[in-house]
Amino acid sequence: MRRTFAASLGAVVAVAGLAAFTPAGQASTIVTPSREHARVHVVKPGHSIQKAVRKARPGDVIQLKAGHYDGGVLVRKRLTIRGVGSETVLRPGKKDHCAKVEQPGMGICVIGRAKHPVKGVTIKKLSVRNFKASGVLGYYTDRLTVEYVLAKKNGEYGIAEFRSTRGRFLHNWVERSGEHAGLYVGDIANAHGTVVAENHASGNAMGLLIRHARHIKVWGNTFVRNCTGITLVDDGQPGGQGNTEIWKNEVSKNNRNCKPHGPVPALHGTGILFFGGDHNTIKKNTVKRNRGRLPYSGGIVLFPGVPPKNRPAEHNLIKANHVRGNAPHDLVDKSGSKTNRFRGNHCKTSDPRGLC
Repeated sequence: MRRTFAASLGAVVAVAGLAAFTPAGQASTIVTPSREHARVHVVKPGHSIQKAVRKARPGDVIQLKAGHYDGGVLVRKRLTIRGVGSETVLRPGKKDHCAKVEQPGMGICVIGRAKHPVKGVTIKKLSVRNFKASGVLGYYTDRLTVEYVLAKKNGEYGIAEFRSTRGRFLHNWVERSGEHAGLYVGDIANAHGTVVAENHASGNAMGLLIRHARHIKVWGNTFVRNCTGITLVDDGQPGGQGNTEIWKNEVSKNNRNCKPHGPVPALHGTGILFFGGDHNTIKKNTVKRNRGRLPYSGGIVLFPGVPPKNRPAEHNLIKANHVRGNAPHDLVDKSGSKTNRFRGNHCKTSDPRGLC
């Protein structure tokens, strides 16, 4: 499944861009009274999070102490997994429970089924590091909350959700994700207002990737020193990408050089990048000093989607953004459509002229 995701992303970018194991033990359980009779399962460093997950009832809390734990944790019911901050660290261990559901290499995977999503999972105040695939993955989830998580040096994505609704990615720090993106939302016709807010993403190929998804809200984030800051992609599948609101983000200095690998071309020097997409609103963002020499380098850049559909980026609103010091231009419209509206942006250069 991961290879399918990666191949799809690679095809999108390529075409659009160009024309130490710790022994497991038993977790202790402290019963705490609450209106819902939730229990708190305290897991000490070196003990098994997965055993606590199996023992827990829906609505329970898995409380992790400071220290190191094995990742590969599979969650299929409503739970909260909560650490005490970045000193609670999940790293690859001996047994990968996510591999049982064909998702190897994950720190924590929350996995449901079509028409039967896993609802109400919360993951907070911990670190997921050095996983081959993703730090935190949601697949067929509803109301997945990931907050105050440090996702660092994971191979594909830092924090990602596929085919999921009403997610909340809040106050996370995502850095140095390998091939793809720090934050990802995709493969859902209607995400029902998934929120990506007040995160920091740096050192990734893409800070945030939204692919083949609609109805997402992105605000108050910082995307700096990635190869691209924010990328919106219509990959040609039915439904496309669109109806996403992006406002009051800082998108600056995304000038890392990502070399081509497989079908994915080089990425470099882009703030906010459209490959297709429609009815998106980009407003009141600060997009500055994103500089590159690729066809899709620049501040806010609109390109068509991928073949064979080649759907234009259309009916998008780019309004009241502060877009300065980008190269080769602050605003670029090569969307294939005349329906995009550029209103009240503070910028200096554009292609074609007259967008500022």
